[in-house]
Amino acid sequence: LARLNFIWKGFINMPSVAKFVIKAYPVSGSFEYLTEDLPDSIQVGGRISPHTVWEYVEKIKASGTKEICVVRFTPVTEEDQISYALLFAYFSSRKRYGVAANNMKQVKDLYLIPLGSSDKVPHHLVPFDGPG
Repeated sequence: LARLNFIWKGFINMPSVAKFVIKAYPVSGSFEYLTEDLPDSIQVGGRISPHTVWEYVEKIKASGTKEICVVRFTPVTEEDQISYALLFAYFSSRKRYGVAANNMKQVKDLYLIPLGSSDKVPHHLVPFDGPG
């Protein structure tokens, strides 16, 4: 990540679980609308099953009318790292992804997908079109 510039900095907040400062780094897709549309704080409104997310992503890809972009979130400080790990553990232990509750203009849906350092990127998101 040292060679990349972050495209967004703000909070991720899931009440009663964690709130922390985070930076988003580009991985794949077009980020123009994302950087314009993301609020100062992403509110995590709930959980969703991976199966539901991947069914939806496949429909989006098949339609050809919408774009999918992938970012990597990285906590800013050591204290943020602790909260980040709590949120990661919360989703991982429940085998669920997070869903942003913010109403955004251009970004229709935003999912937080917990991937461990040894996890493979879900095949639905590759090949990457960006810095990877």
